[in-house]
Parts: sequence; C-alpha cells; structure tokens
Amino acid sequence: MVLCAAKCDVTVDEEFRGLIPPMTDEARTGLAECLLRDGCLDPLIVWAEQQVLLDGHNRKEICDRYGIDYDTRALSLPGRDEAKRWIIQHQFGRRNLTRYQRAELALKLKPLISPGQGARTELCPTLDKVDTKRELANIAGVAHGTIAKVEYIASHANEATKARLRRGETTINKEYQNLRKAEKREQRKARKAARPPVADCPYRVFAGDIAVATRHVDAESVDWIITDPPYPKQYLNVYDHLAKFAAHALKPDGSLVAMVGQSYLPEVLTRLTETLRYHWTLAYLTPGGQAAQLWSRKVNTFWKPLLWLTKGQYAGDWIGDVCRSDVNRNDKRFHRWGQSESGMADVVDRLTDPGEVILDPFLGAGTTGVVAVGMGRRFIGFDVNPDCVATAEERLADAMEVSS
Repeated sequence: MVLCAAKCDVTVDEEFRGLIPPMTDEARTGLAECLLRDGCLDPLIVWAEQQVLLDGHNRKEICDRYGIDYDTRALSLPGRDEAKRWIIQHQFGRRNLTRYQRAELALKLKPLISPGQGARTELCPTLDKVDTKRELANIAGVAHGTIAKVEYIASHANEATKARLRRGETTINKEYQNLRKAEKREQRKARKAARPPVADCPYRVFAGDIAVATRHVDAESVDWIITDPPYPKQYLNVYDHLAKFAAHALKPDGSLVAMVGQSYLPEVLTRLTETLRYHWTLAYLTPGGQAAQLWSRKVNTFWKPLLWLTKGQYAGDWIGDVCRSDVNRNDKRFHRWGQSESGMADVVDRLTDPGEVILDPFLGAGTTGVVAVGMGRRFIGFDVNPDCVATAEERLADAMEVSS
C-alpha cells in the first residue's frame, strides 16, 4: 500500500458508500459547522487505481455544497475486494457506533474473506486469516454470540427494527429473542396446520390460571391430578388454589399427587389438607448427578416428596411408595423446572390405569402429558404461560404421531 499526496477528480461509488454506517442528523450538522469554521483539515482518501473515493464521503458532500476546498490522498490497492475491506475496517475507528453497527460492519467483511485466506495490509493487519464469527467479533470488539445474533436479525428483522438498533433505541438481545419467539410460533402454526385431525384426541391443553381453572374443567371429571407446582416460598399461595381446584375437579374417589420441595413442606401440607385428605408421602428419587443444592439448609437432596391426597376414601390397589427417575436424566430441554420422562412414567405407571383421566394444572412443557398419553391415559393440562402451553401441545402432537 502506498500513500501519496494528490489532488484529483473524485468518483463516488454507491456500493462503497453503502458500506459506511449512516451519520445521524445531529452529527452531520456538527460536522458541517466544523468544516465551515475550520475548513477540511484532513484529506479525503481515494483509491489510486480507480480514482474512487474510499473515505470522506460526508465531508465531500458538505464541502461540495458550501464550496469548501479539500485535499485528497491516494491509496494503492490491488482490487475491488481489497478496497471494500479497507473501507469497512476503517469504519471501526468511528466514535458513537452502537454494538449493532459494529457487528453489522464485521458481517460485511464475511463475504470478502475466503476460508483459510486473508488480506493482510499495512492498514488492516488484523484481517489475516479471518474466517470465523469469533474472529469477526474480535475485529468489531463485540462478544462472539453478538455476531451470530446480528446475522440472524439481518435476515429476519424489518428495516424499522434495524434502524432502532442502529440508533441504540433497543438491544440486540431483546430483538433477537423477539424474532426467535415469532419464528417458533410460525413454525408451530405450520406444523399444526399440516397435521391431520386426530379423532377422539386423548388430550386437551389450554392457557389459564389455576385460580380460575374451575371454569374450564367439569366438576368431578378427573381421576388423578399429578403435578409439579413451583417450590419457592413466594408461590405457596398456589397450593390454596390447587386444593380448591382439586376438590372441584376430582371424582369422589380421585387423588392429587403433588411433587413438592422439602423446604416448606409443613406449609404446603397445611394448605392442601384444607379440602383434601392426606393419604401418604411417596419418595421420588433422582439418582446420579441430579442433586439440588439447598444452600439455605446446607442439604444436597437426591429425592423429592410426592404428597398424595385424596377426595374421599382411596379404593385402589396396593402401591409401592418409591418412584425413581433414570440416572442423570433430569430433563431441562423444554422447561427450566422440567422433570424426566422416565421419572414421570414411573409415577404414572405406578399410580394410574389406562383410560383414566390425568390432569396437570402446572403443565410446564408437558412432560406429564406426553408420558400419560403415551401410556394410554387421557390428559388435561393447563399453564399460566401460553408459550409453555404451545411447547406442550407441540410435544403431545409429536408423541401422537410417533405412537400412531
């Protein structure tokens, strides 16, 4: 690369100009005031071989408008791709670029760099062998994951969203998550529309709060409520609603089996026995590396209580009171509080019979429902989170397709 003083006619290439992040109106006004006051102190950079402007587009436009003189310096580059690389790399020195703009710039380098090859120049030494998102992130000064997110946004977001990101009015993570959720919703709709209707569908799921769930479930229509409510102290009030709902929904000899944490076991039991009869506590074992560390109690726990309460007198068969998940099979793929299918299958098989109706009012991602339907039971589930319900419905439909 050779830099030399020169004054020449300058051509503006619109493709080159498109590589440069747009200047805000405020910044453009400030630049114009500076040029009118001090003149154009820094020369415009021109590609020597083509006499095409590489740097200084905004200054040239303002100088031409107001008749301000400017100088140029010629930069020798072997080809058009090298000129593009120089323009992009030179932009990272600009102040006030948002993280989104920096990642956008880095992504403009991607098609100019072949795998395993680079373009080391005097002004662009970091471009040697740049062929991964991680290296592009290093050039842009952003996190590795930011490059992947911005690349996704670039192909999925509308121009209004991109403009807000460039102005720093929203965040990359927020818009990325919104787009991903929207894409998943559309995928679910498409898969659902493509599935043939299932005659006498053995399951029903819906979004709803347990506090008003009696409106959606017929009285005395459920054989078993098998559920895993949230454990933290701030959720203790849900057990009041669960007790009232169970008294409404269970058949006269029906049962509620609630997987609970041990920290607030007395409070939970007190609330559930307001309307139901305590029958037994089963142990749900989680062997292997699934121990939960309860720092406030200094306990590593490898099991959970299954509180079994009945509406009326239990009239079923004898039941062993230890259930277990397979070793190291705690499943958090679909929900952060999810249980393993193997463990829930043991619970369902041990307690219920084919054809019975099982209900889970804290549906989560639907593991209990998937297991119940797969084992020939009928299932009703609901959850206050519509996204969880959508995930559960998709899993249940997939399970039905596999079984058929």
